[in-house]
Amino acid sequence: MTNTTEPTDKIKILYIAGTGRNGSTLLERILNEIPGVFAVGELGRVTRYNKNKTCLCGEKLTVCPVWNVITNEIDSQVDEERFAQLDRKYSHQKLIELLKLLIKQKKQKLPNDFQQYLDSLELKYKAIHQYKSDQIITDSTIDALYGYYLSLMPAIDLYVLHLIRDPRGVSYSWQRLKFASSISKKSWTPQISPLKTALSWVKRNIFIEFMFARTEKYLQIHYKDLVENPLEVVKRIANLLNLKSEPLDFIKGQKISVGESHLTGGNMDAFKKGREEIILKADEQWKHHMKWADIILVTLITWPLMLRYSFSMHSGSPRELN
Repeated sequence: MTNTTEPTDKIKILYIAGTGRNGSTLLERILNEIPGVFAVGELGRVTRYNKNKTCLCGEKLTVCPVWNVITNEIDSQVDEERFAQLDRKYSHQKLIELLKLLIKQKKQKLPNDFQQYLDSLELKYKAIHQYKSDQIITDSTIDALYGYYLSLMPAIDLYVLHLIRDPRGVSYSWQRLKFASSISKKSWTPQISPLKTALSWVKRNIFIEFMFARTEKYLQIHYKDLVENPLEVVKRIANLLNLKSEPLDFIKGQKISVGESHLTGGNMDAFKKGREEIILKADEQWKHHMKWADIILVTLITWPLMLRYSFSMHSGSPRELN
């Protein structure tokens, strides 16, 4: 695929929005194979994990031939200690604080420290763009407000891909123990209760639609469509990004051949380092192993949006791909 958009000084970013445990790392792994696309993973979480975090290439960020150059450029422009402080403050805003930000944005009176936070985050993307100047950047940072923050940066041309997975599958995945080897202190990821997961699923999806669904640079994709018909999904994403379609030889049915990538976060332990062949299959273990009480609880909380997204109350199967 080749980029057919008009030359621009803006940094073109495809933000993959969603709830976590929704297939975003898999999608980025696939999109990274398209010429002109650079998948960064969860850039917003790099600071929280510090630079001892491991790239999907297998090296620490300080050793990786790609991220070493980028992080050196970032270090020359961004006060990481100050940025980390602001990130802790603004990455998990409460509703009332978010409403205040929205009001101040309308009045063009953002708090000084928040503007400083945005400027520092923007510099990180400029450093990536400097190294990958002709490429579209994909980012799947799962923080609910991250896409909104990206939309406030004048240097960024933002596209939003809303990746939706059945809430029962998301809930069951968050209940399972998963080992996180990519962070500096290897540990198990936290388990989250079905109640919290269901409420978060509703809140995040409503917020994503409220902020972005009315724009032409927004696309909804179902997780199950991705694993069942990846070629068609990739073509839809290419159309969103104004990429000219060429033969996608690395996709053969549900078998995907991928090469080395430099993702910095997400479910990286599900993938091998370097080249590999991925056989896509929907993760529907919740249908066989999730407790009935949890299934009922999650369904009762999420059913209005489940109907909106055409999930079956019984099987959890989404609508066919349009």
